[in-house]
Amino acid sequence: MWHTSVTRLAAAGLAAMLVVSCTTAGPTAGPTTASQGTASRNFPPPIPKDQTVTIRFESYLLATAGPNRDAQLQLLDEFAKLHPNIKVETKATPDQEIIPSVRAQLAAGNPPDVSMLLLREWDVVVENLAPVPLDDIVPPDELRAHLGGEFPIHPKAIELTRRNGKLHGLAWVFSTPTLFYNADLFQAAGLDPNRPPKTWDEVKQMGLQITQRTGKQGLYIACIELDWCSQAMIFSNGGQVLSPDRSRILFGEPPAIEAFKVWQDLVNSGVHVKLTGAEALDAFSAGNMAMYLQTSAIQARLIAAAKDKWELRSAGMPTFGTKPVKPTNSGAGLGILASDPTKQRAAWELVKFLTSERAYTIITPGMGYLPLRPALIKDDRYLKSWAQTSLIIPNLEQLDGMEASTAYPGDNHVQIRDIYLKTQQAVLLQGADPEQSWRDAQRRAQELMPRR
Repeated sequence: MWHTSVTRLAAAGLAAMLVVSCTTAGPTAGPTTASQGTASRNFPPPIPKDQTVTIRFESYLLATAGPNRDAQLQLLDEFAKLHPNIKVETKATPDQEIIPSVRAQLAAGNPPDVSMLLLREWDVVVENLAPVPLDDIVPPDELRAHLGGEFPIHPKAIELTRRNGKLHGLAWVFSTPTLFYNADLFQAAGLDPNRPPKTWDEVKQMGLQITQRTGKQGLYIACIELDWCSQAMIFSNGGQVLSPDRSRILFGEPPAIEAFKVWQDLVNSGVHVKLTGAEALDAFSAGNMAMYLQTSAIQARLIAAAKDKWELRSAGMPTFGTKPVKPTNSGAGLGILASDPTKQRAAWELVKFLTSERAYTIITPGMGYLPLRPALIKDDRYLKSWAQTSLIIPNLEQLDGMEASTAYPGDNHVQIRDIYLKTQQAVLLQGADPEQSWRDAQRRAQELMPRR
C-alpha cells in the first residue's frame, strides 16, 4: 500500500537541522549546457514551481523500526520542505522482497517512480527491471556536477551502478565489513586495545589469549549468514566467485577453499563461536565477546549497547597475511523507473537530494552507512566533528580497495546463492571438508548457470 509521506519534524528542530545547507538538493535554476553530441537530446526540463508532481518511492528502510526508518523519514521530510511541489508517496517493502515487488508492479504496468534496489543484485536489476539510465534523463553537465564538485562521490560507489557505459541509478547506502571490538576485553587479556589485529593469524592469537585470560568469547564473523560479506573473505585471499565473463562459478577453486580453511580453523580452535547471528549479536552487545565482524550499519545498535558499560572500537577487515584486503559492499542504490518525463525529473530531484551532502550528514550518523562523499568528514559544516569520535573511519580507509559483491546471472541466481550459503554453513558450523564441499558446490551451481 502506498502512503503519502511523511510525519513532520517539529519546526524548531527542523530549522536547526537545516543550518547546514545542501549544495546540490535545490531545484535546478535552468537547463544546463549540453556537451558535444548531446545538444539535440531532449532532457526532461526542471519542474515549474507552480506545477505539482506526485511520485512514488519504494524503500526497505521504511520497513524497519528504529534509526534507519527515522533517518529515512527525516530525509523525506526535508526534501518536502525544499520541494513543496513534489509530493512523495511511499511504500515500505522488506529488502529481500523489494526486487520481486518492483518486478510485479512493472509487469502490471505501474512500477514505482524511484526505488531502493539491492546493489549486490544490480546485474539482475538492469537485466530485468531496466531502470532508466541517468545519462538519458539528466543533462551531462548537471550529472557531472552532482557526482563531482567539492565533495565528490567516491569513484568505487559510482561504478557500482554503471553497466554498458551508463549509470543505471546511483549507489546510496552501503558499508563494507568492519571489525568491531571490545577494548575492555583486550586490556583485561593483556593486549593493547590501540593495536587491534591486522591479519587473521593475529585474530586467532588474540582471540585465544582473550578466551584463556578472561573466559569470554573470542570472535564471530557475521558473514556466515551474508554472502556479500563472506565474498570479501574469498576476494581478499585472491579468489573470485564468478568469472569475469559471468559464465563460470569459481567458489570451488583453491583461493576460495583456502580462505574457508582459515575460517574453519578459527572455528575449530574455539576462537570463532558456533552461534546463530542473533545469539552472536546479543553476546557482543552484552560485552561477552571480544570481536565481531559485521557491516558498519549495525554500529548505532552497538554504540547504544556499549554506552557506559564497555568501550566499543572498530578496525578494518583483517587480511590474509600480506595480501591486500578487498572488502565487498552491502546496501542499496536508487533506480528511476518512471517513464513520464515530468516524473523522471521529479524522481531525479529526489535521487539528487538523497545522495547530497546534506543527506549524508543524516545517513551516516543516523544509519551507520558510509558517507559516499568521503570529504564530508573533513568539513566543519558536515561530518568533521562527528567523525572525530566515529567508528566509521576504518571503513572509509578500506573503501579504495573495495570490490563489488557478486550476484549470479540467470533465472537460477537465488538457487546458486542458496548452494553457496548452505555450503558455507556446513563447512563452518558442521565441520564439513572444505575441499570436497566447495568443489561439489561449484559443480552443482555451474549446472544451474545459463547455457551459452
